[in-house]
Amino acid sequence: MGDRGNVKVVNDGKSVYLYTHWTGSDLPQIVKAAMTRGESRWNDHSYLTRIIFSEMIRGYEHELIGFGISADLGDGDDQIMTVNCNKQTVQWNGGRPKSFRDFIK
Repeated sequence: MGDRGNVKVVNDGKSVYLYTHWTGSDLPQIVKAAMTRGESRWNDHSYLTRIIFSEMIRGYEHELIGFGISADLGDGDDQIMTVNCNKQTVQWNGGRPKSFRDFIK
């Protein structure tokens, strides 16, 4: 079972996927919290990616399963939050992209 989902972080045409087995449907709220907390790092894709992943695993930091980081999309391809660092946009499940600023409002 589970509630699988991914955050796809895009920068300079390359992507990294942050996977969750249990909180896929919560990704909009999780990413919003991370983007709000990490506003000063919106121009630094490596820090922003880490901030998002830290928010995803909050409370589960020592678990051996449930979360992952990959260059490839795995399970949860029906729940994808795309964070485009170059365009500074966020998009949920292929919907209309929102600017970082509009997304956190």
